[in-house]
Amino acid sequence: MLNVFCLAGRLAEDPVMRETPGGIRMAEVTLEVERPFANAQGLYEKDRITLEVWRGLADTIGSVCRGGSWVTAKGRIASRPYEKDGKVWNNYSFVAERVDVLS
Repeated sequence: MLNVFCLAGRLAEDPVMRETPGGIRMAEVTLEVERPFANAQGLYEKDRITLEVWRGLADTIGSVCRGGSWVTAKGRIASRPYEKDGKVWNNYSFVAERVDVLS
């Protein structure tokens, strides 16, 4: 089986640093990725994809990257089930395992 994503784009804003109650550091970064096709007006829209970056890589991203930085990210998609109104739903997140800063 294969669970992998690969993205290239600009950070929409500065990374948001957090720490879990157990002391594990993480960063949330929102990546703007241009779609490979134009809309009806001839413009290329961008998708905004929020990535989770954990531990040492989060520290590096938090100290090196700022909004507007070009990055590539490779990782996996994680699903976290939760229950609401008696029904089980899945919440999906993109967990970056490798991030390269291009500029």
